[in-house]
Amino acid sequence: MHAEPRSERVELPGRATDVLLGEGLFGTLWAALRTRFPAAQRCGLAIDERVASLWPLPPAPADLHVLDLTLPAGEEAKDRDTLARLQDRWIGLRRDEPVVVIGGGAALDVGGFAAATVRRGLPWIAVATTVVAMADASVGGKVAVNHPRGKNLLGTFHPPSLVLSDVATLGTLDARERSAGLAEVYKCARLSDAGLLAVLREGEPQDAAAWIDALHRSVAVKARLVEADERDEGVRRLLNYGHTVGHALERALGNERMRHGEAVAIGMHAAAGLAVARDLMTAAQREEQHADLERLGLPTALPGDVDAVTLHRALGLDKKRTAGANHVLVLPVGAAGARVVDDVTDAELASILP
Repeated sequence: MHAEPRSERVELPGRATDVLLGEGLFGTLWAALRTRFPAAQRCGLAIDERVASLWPLPPAPADLHVLDLTLPAGEEAKDRDTLARLQDRWIGLRRDEPVVVIGGGAALDVGGFAAATVRRGLPWIAVATTVVAMADASVGGKVAVNHPRGKNLLGTFHPPSLVLSDVATLGTLDARERSAGLAEVYKCARLSDAGLLAVLREGEPQDAAAWIDALHRSVAVKARLVEADERDEGVRRLLNYGHTVGHALERALGNERMRHGEAVAIGMHAAAGLAVARDLMTAAQREEQHADLERLGLPTALPGDVDAVTLHRALGLDKKRTAGANHVLVLPVGAAGARVVDDVTDAELASILP
């Protein structure tokens, strides 16, 4: 018996994203596309190569010509060469002919960015297949590729019209990937859903219904922040909790060493250390968060071989840094909640990132 599906809608001026979370949604893609784009004669398709091998798509409708391209697995897809290949493949589509992007966060980032830039914006459907994609990357409209100087430095805002998140695909992820994705779920719980935080303190969701509930609650938190601040200039910046240090770690260590969620978890722990130093939370509250993250299988300590000079240099390149000498960080406050601070000094960072 399938778990009950859940839905969420992200309302933005002149457009919206419908998010559907459930079990068995992978097979409904073409019907959903036809419902939304009945006149489309063609569509684009980008699919992560690993997903393609594990989850073969059902045949497309006979009257729909699919311009498909397989993407390298994971973060390797997020470069300008892959972006150009997608743009070249989809350049002939009309602006009422959609693009479908299937995979994890990296696939959605590069595919969504290509959709945003072809003919000044093609509509697109995100089919999320990882925890981090379902909880975070598919919602909010941020699309990007990486640059040698840092992660996601080339990008824009282009939300999908529809997100299909089939939790059945999580069964083909290894335990490390699921745990890494839960960092984004925990982040949203820590920001404004005490009930979800209590659920996560029981550990990783154990069945489809539990996954759907946790992911839906996480998406709801992010949706409200995105609706209030689409362009990431105000309250939406709270979603960067853990990400300033996390992105620097990813740059310093590389994608093979550090999963995104693992880096974010370490970043949350570091931010909590600074919050204690600034009397924004108690040492006991920091320890409670530390226990929460470890219970979800997430790291909190810096790897022993990380080079401090490289890490601090990477922090200096963070795209959220102010024009002056200080850093922008999201710091936890008390047992729940967070705030954005823009006056973090190099010395303060050095004290929590030796």
